[in-house]
Amino acid sequence: MRDHFSIEDMRVAGSFFTGEALAQQTLTSFCEPISQNSIILDPTCGAGNLLIACSRQLDIKNTLSETLKVWGKILWGYDIYPFFVEASKLRIITDILSRGAINDCCIETAISLLDNIKVKDALTLTKEELSSVTHAIINPPFTVCPSPKKNYWKTGKVNSAGVFLDIFVRTLPTNCNISAILPDVLRSGSRYVDFRTFIAKNIKGICSVWGRFNSKTDVDVFVLSGILNENTVDGIKWIAEKPSSLSLSSLYDVRIGPLVAYRDPLKGPEYAYFHPKNTPAWEIVTNSNERRQFEGTVLKPPFVLIKRTSSPTDRFRASATVVNLKENVAVENHMMVVTPKSLKLSDCLILLDILKSDATNSFLNERIRLRHLTVSAVKDIPLN
Repeated sequence: MRDHFSIEDMRVAGSFFTGEALAQQTLTSFCEPISQNSIILDPTCGAGNLLIACSRQLDIKNTLSETLKVWGKILWGYDIYPFFVEASKLRIITDILSRGAINDCCIETAISLLDNIKVKDALTLTKEELSSVTHAIINPPFTVCPSPKKNYWKTGKVNSAGVFLDIFVRTLPTNCNISAILPDVLRSGSRYVDFRTFIAKNIKGICSVWGRFNSKTDVDVFVLSGILNENTVDGIKWIAEKPSSLSLSSLYDVRIGPLVAYRDPLKGPEYAYFHPKNTPAWEIVTNSNERRQFEGTVLKPPFVLIKRTSSPTDRFRASATVVNLKENVAVENHMMVVTPKSLKLSDCLILLDILKSDATNSFLNERIRLRHLTVSAVKDIPLN
């Protein structure tokens, strides 16, 4: 299905088809194992990868129809696209046959026995409808959507996966097992602090960094698993505990470059101007051939500039340049400005070596797997 759907098609549908390895990791992350007495819900079942992974924990009966009569009560799945629902049912049926069940009924009968997998918007489900669910396995859409602007959600655009999980945490029954595949922005993004606080108060569980979702989807994900338990006090460790060593913020100040190129007019005094394209990595810059008028805040060197665009696939996560001009300069907002509290060039050079180290790459790849760095992540970089 990945071969026949373009990335644009998948973005529109919000469906990116969970790979087998990730599906298995999500399944095994359940706190309590699946059994014949479970009610398993996939509220965005897509082509059925997660439901199939779950069904492989269930016993096969002698015939296809006997198996489906039992499984039809256990496996619940919803999707708004009929062709995904049909694909899910067909794939479950063929998987049963591949496991040795005797084919004793027509395809129409087989499909009808999976009547809890259906076309439905899962966000319309009520507490009463979900009251018997014991295991919820969730891979929600990762699209950007308008904020619901209620509870802790503020105005603007937010990741729909966060909104989706929030709704199901409020709807699923207490003690329900949850295992969810979520975009890393919810784990490490500075905008989702309130989301993380809410989830940690309602789910007793853990999160495990997975990495890139798949080769077609340039998004890193993590698996959140636990048991729904209102007012839990244990919390969730969203990121690894900080090393005991000094963090960067203890000796350096960190801020975003003040100049926004598309918005700030060409007015005011002219300054040396720095942006990602004219800051060579790991070099010391003592002059600038590029200048720009700017009426906003300018900065006094020496300092270190770090490119905000950064991916876990990059050789260096914190690509940096030392700026050492004898004048104030304008810095674009696609750069982070790191200024030593000592105001010494020597401390900039020390930091350059730290940022280039394997230890910093490893730390940032654990701390934030987005395609950009945040001020908070850079502040947390250990200095030794």
